[in-house]
Amino acid sequence: MVEVSEANLLQMLPADAREELLQLPADLQERLLASAMIALTSEGLGEAILAIAASSPKMERNHESAAEGGHTQEQTQWHGLLGKDVPWIPPKVAAQSGKAARPGYNAYSASEYLDSPEVLKAKAQLLAQMWKRSGRDTVVYTGAGLSTASGIGDYASKATNSVAPHRKQSSTGSRLALQPTLAHHALAAIGEKGLIGNWVQQNHDRLAQKAGFPQAKLNEIHGAWGDMKNQVKMMDDTLRHDLLDWLVAWAERANMCVALGTSLCGMNADQVPRAVAERFSQSSGEGLVIIGLQRTVYDDVASLRIWGLCDDVMKLVAKELGCKVPDSSIAKRGDAWDHQHPRLTYNTPTRTARDPL
Repeated sequence: MVEVSEANLLQMLPADAREELLQLPADLQERLLASAMIALTSEGLGEAILAIAASSPKMERNHESAAEGGHTQEQTQWHGLLGKDVPWIPPKVAAQSGKAARPGYNAYSASEYLDSPEVLKAKAQLLAQMWKRSGRDTVVYTGAGLSTASGIGDYASKATNSVAPHRKQSSTGSRLALQPTLAHHALAAIGEKGLIGNWVQQNHDRLAQKAGFPQAKLNEIHGAWGDMKNQVKMMDDTLRHDLLDWLVAWAERANMCVALGTSLCGMNADQVPRAVAERFSQSSGEGLVIIGLQRTVYDDVASLRIWGLCDDVMKLVAKELGCKVPDSSIAKRGDAWDHQHPRLTYNTPTRTARDPL
């Protein structure tokens, strides 16, 4: 387990809790941090915050206000704007890390968090309701965390005891032969119900197509393996203009954005979740839903924040939406795509902003 210093703990605290703690006398700060470090190690960040609040009259009053349904920043950061009045407990620390998840980008530490089973189920039910209302005006925005269960490594899972699936069982074969995860199959099944208008894919692995999701609704904005017309992009490369125009069109249209396994650390494509979150703040749409293990800079503006592995969350959501995962007919379509495109060879045609709107 990575050792977490008191300085690291301060950075992990919600901003309001950190500011209040720093306003206390130095001796009281030292005592509270010592108690919180013990709670953090044994129970997680939520218990660490409670340990601080229990010994500080000012913070205890704030905690009691939150327990009574106050609109606290802490509750919003852990659960999203729709969870600010819901008595959900904070997620527990699943893996601690003092390392930055993505150095040089707008991101937090590599620490990982998991919702309790009860909270996770409640959030999955809420997301399913939101998804039904949003319908085909939903954009799925995916990052590396979606594919780690297939054996692909990612950049951000740096905690020594990370719960990311690839840390337990990595792939030893060709990256071109990797198979879709449960979450890929779930998204393909949800799309089959007409509940996904566009999938903005930051990964290069083409596991969405292998799961049976239609290429026509897939924007591989950062390039893909086997694509000579849309090759894999480096961080400072220019995005393909037609794909960027398509992205902008969906940023303007989307009623809800479901972000899975992405750090949301400042990429150009982040304009989709950002635009959806901004509209939600003006009482329009279902907003931004973030699913993942690590904190992001968008947590406090998300309508719903879910802490969990993509496979675990999407299994619950698909069930709530009445989707069979995997669906054999959809999976066969994915197998056919894989067979027809050996070594993932497929050149993305020119897109327009109206394709397919």
